[in-house]
Amino acid sequence: MMHALQKRPRSRLFTMVGLAAVTSAALAQEPAASVDALKQRIDQQQREIDALKAWIQSATPASAPAAKAPAATVVAGPVADARPGDRLTLSDTPEGYRVIDTGTTTLGVYGLIDLTIASSSSGGPNANPRSDTGGGSYGATNRRWTGLDVSWMNGNRWGFNGSHMLDAGTGTKLIMRLESEFELPTGNFDGGFSAPIIFNRDAWIGFASPAIGKLTIGRQDSPGRDINMIWANPFSSARNGYDEGGWMNNQTMYQLMEYSGSPTGNRWDSGVVWKKDWGGVVSYAGLQFGGLQDTSPGAGGTDVVDTGHGLHSTQQTIGLGYNSERDIWHANVAGTFADYDGFRKSVYSVGGNVRPVQWLRLNGGFIRADIAQPAAVGKRKDDVWTLSAQVYPGGKLDYALAYYSVDAHNAGLSGGGTTLQPFDLTNGVTSTSSGRWNTVYGAAFYRFDRQTDFYLAFDYSKTQGGYIAPYFQGHTSFNQIGGGVRYFF
Repeated sequence: MMHALQKRPRSRLFTMVGLAAVTSAALAQEPAASVDALKQRIDQQQREIDALKAWIQSATPASAPAAKAPAATVVAGPVADARPGDRLTLSDTPEGYRVIDTGTTTLGVYGLIDLTIASSSSGGPNANPRSDTGGGSYGATNRRWTGLDVSWMNGNRWGFNGSHMLDAGTGTKLIMRLESEFELPTGNFDGGFSAPIIFNRDAWIGFASPAIGKLTIGRQDSPGRDINMIWANPFSSARNGYDEGGWMNNQTMYQLMEYSGSPTGNRWDSGVVWKKDWGGVVSYAGLQFGGLQDTSPGAGGTDVVDTGHGLHSTQQTIGLGYNSERDIWHANVAGTFADYDGFRKSVYSVGGNVRPVQWLRLNGGFIRADIAQPAAVGKRKDDVWTLSAQVYPGGKLDYALAYYSVDAHNAGLSGGGTTLQPFDLTNGVTSTSSGRWNTVYGAAFYRFDRQTDFYLAFDYSKTQGGYIAPYFQGHTSFNQIGGGVRYFF
């Protein structure tokens, strides 16, 4: 403000001072007949003061900080970041509705509602088998089913994001996220848990700064999921970065995510994850602790995390990504290594994406899994590859088409006779089979605005040889078609 005042013509300021002095002297010396003249001078002085105040106000930048920061600021609308093909990027600065922002502390409330109406050829992955087949848990469901389904594109969710500045000089912040998932048709908790877990998607705290990167501790995405999403999932962000991966929620569409998970699913319990952007190159590292407490069968206690019954059961992930200049192409490599109950699992991945023209993005990658099983059945080896494309013709429409192939060699079977997922525990495997699972799927989106879009989607899967997918309800092929609406808040 002083700088602004210095630009004010001196003559005006001197005039103000002079008027004040003259007025004081006049009040003491001039006769009563001069009162009217003095009043006119006073009125003139007041006009000068008002004009100066108005000039000072106009010269002060609108962004100038208040004398004292408010205790809390409630933002009246959403602060969501919505990019084509990357609609679910939730950074550690709260998205959605920012409830608190004091300059050093933030708290955001956000969520997503995804309504899906679908038709499935054999009852759908979540359908109950027909009781008249006598086929047990995976008895064939022979008739098409149509109705409200568990969301396809994204799991329904709500949650809190927060941050607190620890050191403004270095930009070091404490960050946190609590996130819960639910099923829209019923309102139930989602995630396949036998007991309600309120923050079943995320429950972590950590630190972030330009020097540290991002370090998070607690329940969170497995690092492999966040690394591979840029090429194994055509609906996610194209760049290597810090965000948790926004994969789709349809079980046949997200099968490749199973190669990025753990025995606790595609999220890590008791996990520590570090991500660092070095300027074009992004490094990833993670450690999941396992078998920490009451993990033996029948212990009757509360597990910290049941990733195996050995005290040394752990899982590690390392990865390296590269973002090209102007974001024309992106690539990464990763390795995940796990030891559960003495059986080693190693999963390697490499892939990337390229945008040769503005309206087209191409994605592709390869995964190799080496999974130890009991000596009586031998080791399992899987080879997986995928290709996909996204088309952005302009306007509010965009499209995606994808294909993947899973070639499983000597894969262990569950007690129900279905092919185990790559990170399922294998200490009890007694029989194996080999086969393939091939899937093609796609979707079309109408982006109504930054918070709302509508979609149509389909998938078709077929298994060959001895691959027995539990989602197919006893069939060797499976198809679905559906549509819905997503609302981000």
